[in-house]
Amino acid sequence: MTATLYGVAQGLSQLLLGTLARVLPSGLAGVDSPGAVEALAVIIVGVIILATSMVNAIVLIWWERKLLGRFMDRRGAMHVGFAGLLQNFADGLKLFRKQPLTPAEADRLGYYLAPAAYLATSLMILGFLPISTGFIPGVAPLSLLMALAIFSFAPFFIFVGAWSANNKYSLIGGMRTAAQLVAYEIPLLFAVVSVVLLTGSFDLNTIVMDQAKDGWFALPLVLGLIVFTVAMLAEVERIPFDLPEAEAELVEGWNTEYGGMLFAMTMLTDYLRGLVASYLIVLLFLGGWTLPAGPLTAPLVSFPLAGIFWFQVKVYVVFAVFVWIRASLPRVRTDQLLQIGWKRMIPLSLLNMVWAAALVVWGWPHLRWPSV
Repeated sequence: MTATLYGVAQGLSQLLLGTLARVLPSGLAGVDSPGAVEALAVIIVGVIILATSMVNAIVLIWWERKLLGRFMDRRGAMHVGFAGLLQNFADGLKLFRKQPLTPAEADRLGYYLAPAAYLATSLMILGFLPISTGFIPGVAPLSLLMALAIFSFAPFFIFVGAWSANNKYSLIGGMRTAAQLVAYEIPLLFAVVSVVLLTGSFDLNTIVMDQAKDGWFALPLVLGLIVFTVAMLAEVERIPFDLPEAEAELVEGWNTEYGGMLFAMTMLTDYLRGLVASYLIVLLFLGGWTLPAGPLTAPLVSFPLAGIFWFQVKVYVVFAVFVWIRASLPRVRTDQLLQIGWKRMIPLSLLNMVWAAALVVWGWPHLRWPSV
């Protein structure tokens, strides 16, 4: 049975609290009660997920800066730290020192709540995404469904922040977010359904293990991979679908009125959502932490650190494709964005879903015709 991150944290909390109970006076011996053990285990898992997510997001920002520099025939960030590795920390320190200013006519509750909720939902998603056999947050048979459900909450908080700022540019950015969500959520879910049809499970760990056995789904569901990637680009509002934050039209988009650490939270969350998008593409279509079918697959999968390494390599390659698209394509207009979503992506996602159903009827993965 595969050990989960929560199981390891539970064992660690039992050890820590048990040791503490033996050291403390007899009146405090109940410190190692089951409730306290569970609470400490949840805190440990949360801290690990938070730390790894923040490190990944910071590295992604550096990775994008360096790649954009190469695409533009320059070196990118170079001056703060080795190869510019500390530039993000310098930028974060600068934003931390800035005084946050609240617009006079803003709704303070929504204005301050929106960035925090926007960040919290992205961190919650990462609690359901496994990255190796030794780094599965917990047993969640509906982990894929839960991740997508939480993922869809973020545009709501964007709209709340835009509305609460009482700024016309922010409001237009929030309205564009709502239109974008409606247009691309449907093909995104249809692409996910095609994967679920082949595996019969909403458990991301099961989906990865099926790909280790039968091959990556990127080959039989290449159309689904394309649809899912395009829809994810729209969902995380990256070029060419960054209309809610179009600087040339809306100053800074929905977060125009945010400054200091509130602006830093929105920027960090944008990269966390890009990280989640890369995670889901790798888990659903690129075999997760496994390699293509071959003699090296089994030993690498059985070693958690090797699985984490290959998973991270795939994630950074996928994110590099996102950056490549950003450097290559112009921003689409609002009418073009909606036409692509409704008139292109939805029909293609339906076609992909029909193809996946046909593969199941033929007896995936052996593609044998059913007996009549």
